[in-house]
Amino acid sequence: MAMIRTWGMVAALGLVAGCSSAGNTREAPLAPPPGFKEVEFAAADGRRVYADFYPASPQSSKRMILMFHQAGSNAGEYETIAPQMTKLGFNCVAVDQRSGGGMWGRTNRTVDQSGSGEYLDAYKDLEGALKYAQTEQYSPVIVWGSSYSASLVLRLASEHREIKAVISFSPGEYMDDKSIVAKWASKLTQPTFFACTPEELTDGRQRLFNAIPAKNKVLVSLPDGVHGSSTLIPDKSKAAGQYMQRLKAFLTALKE
Repeated sequence: MAMIRTWGMVAALGLVAGCSSAGNTREAPLAPPPGFKEVEFAAADGRRVYADFYPASPQSSKRMILMFHQAGSNAGEYETIAPQMTKLGFNCVAVDQRSGGGMWGRTNRTVDQSGSGEYLDAYKDLEGALKYAQTEQYSPVIVWGSSYSASLVLRLASEHREIKAVISFSPGEYMDDKSIVAKWASKLTQPTFFACTPEELTDGRQRLFNAIPAKNKVLVSLPDGVHGSSTLIPDKSKAAGQYMQRLKAFLTALKE
């Protein structure tokens, strides 16, 4: 059974100002939107995982997007993004994976409370998030990854056909086996939104996109974007609005 906490309890866990070499900082966490809450659930190996829940509008919607962050990051990566998804009728759960850190003026609660891990270790957190969504009877479920987790969501969807669609920002061969992500991609049949910068596209991502056999797949690679889901944040990416417009069109089409 998932545990639920209020925003005040989240603050008590240690949402403090932080910094990162990538420059992904905020002076303080943003104020929570109405209906926000923290949830906890078990990873596939039993560790406790912490996440932020953003309710859909209307709240009767059972559609769910599971959001996973990049290296050194946390659920704060989606503080400005998730509220835009909820307006489209999607509940959002932004997860603190065990491979993460203190970007966005926040601590990673899972790292702080349950310990850290490598990229592949964090896959157990993704599996736990999917089980949480299914246990709470959310459907359909979409999975969203950023950087290393953009690679892991390719695996998650290839192993769980019940996942409706995939959103993958800057996936790459980040694991020790430099061909494993392409193998995951080659088994992906769900609708896929694949995004990266033009520079990244020439550095192996085109091969990953080409490996995806899904009939419904979209590649978005625009000038002035940045790495990972941060490309949707206006103060980080000059192309944020263009990427967001393409993503919303993809999600709207899924609902039709």
